[in-house]
Amino acid sequence: MDGYYCGVSRGRKVAAAAALVAMGGLVMHVGEPLDSIGAGYPLWRKTGLIGAPARAAVCVLAGVTLLVLGWLYRLLFCPLLLLRAPDDVGYIAEDGRSRAQAANEVRRRRKIGELLPPVYPNGWYRAMDSHTLRRGEVKNATVLGEQVAVFRGDNGQAYVVDAYCPHLGANLGVGGRVVGNCIECPFHGWQFRGEDGKCVKIPYAVKVPEFAKVRRWPSCDINGQILVWFHCEGLEPTWKVPEQEEITRGDWVYRGRTEHFINAHIEEIPENAADIAHLAHLHTPGIVSGVDLRYTNSKTWEFIRHDWKVQWEPESDPNGHCSRMLVKHSLTVFGRHWPIMDIDVVARQNVSHTIFYQANVPPPFERDVMIWNNKKYISKPLLVKEDSAIQKHRRWYSQFYSPGSPRLAYQHDTLDF
Repeated sequence: MDGYYCGVSRGRKVAAAAALVAMGGLVMHVGEPLDSIGAGYPLWRKTGLIGAPARAAVCVLAGVTLLVLGWLYRLLFCPLLLLRAPDDVGYIAEDGRSRAQAANEVRRRRKIGELLPPVYPNGWYRAMDSHTLRRGEVKNATVLGEQVAVFRGDNGQAYVVDAYCPHLGANLGVGGRVVGNCIECPFHGWQFRGEDGKCVKIPYAVKVPEFAKVRRWPSCDINGQILVWFHCEGLEPTWKVPEQEEITRGDWVYRGRTEHFINAHIEEIPENAADIAHLAHLHTPGIVSGVDLRYTNSKTWEFIRHDWKVQWEPESDPNGHCSRMLVKHSLTVFGRHWPIMDIDVVARQNVSHTIFYQANVPPPFERDVMIWNNKKYISKPLLVKEDSAIQKHRRWYSQFYSPGSPRLAYQHDTLDF
């Protein structure tokens, strides 16, 4: 699940607003009723659009213009919300099967690979976007398969605790309420402090037991995201998520959220940044050719090509948990380079599993999703010299695992399920 930010210059917004106002004025002008002889409308008299035909033409033009205005407004000023179902992307439905049936069949027959990395790396995980949680509000969320309650106290700070009350198991995120900087259980009114999870009030008890508490998840509210910390051995955070100054300054603004269900190990997704060769093959065909890999190399769309130059490298201490992906993109149409589409991007990567985008960078590539949903993990891949960044990335990523990190348990050569 990806939230993303991008930078939109004030000049572009002003120009877009001016265009919308101009188009709106056109709609208001042509949308005024015409008299029976078209007096005062020399343009319509010259074109012969007088009377009922003229009115019909004006109505159609006004309707189309309003649709375009609405589309432009949503594109330029409204955050994108793209939520893909688990079977929407990456599966091929053939022989009369539905996409859901095709997805289920792929999951059943697919080989997942040998010696998979541990299930969850140690690091920060997104719980929700900051702006969706108001002061005094409580929400239920799922993180790493666990149910948690996320609430913002009267002090404005976000807290994350286990969803289930240790008393009788009520879900604190469903019907619970914020009291000061505590969350109150909707069942019996027990109150738990956000900073440490300790129970501070039981309405009907004379004394609150010292051991009465709910698990608190270490969390931080940074870069427009509420993140929670996971460590397989229960350790407190060993590093902090770097503040993205462009977001703090407002140079990057929230532009929406895309959500995809990906049937792959979590490490394979950031590993794409170091897989430089795949860009030249998978992402060179123009975006207009779609995301279905059976058709992306169609000769119909050969006139438009994307060119990529990419470099991946880990950062030095004290930000050794971060890495950078340097991307240079250019677009060729009918063999002609279009400089307006040149993009230079520096993408910062760490195990917070959040992606930020600039204004002219498209959402996550769904062509990769089709690869991920059908591939298997190769623990010892056959690499050539030009693939050296992949092995370098795996060594860098191994720092987020511990000896006790849980691994996926599965059976071999058996029909027992």
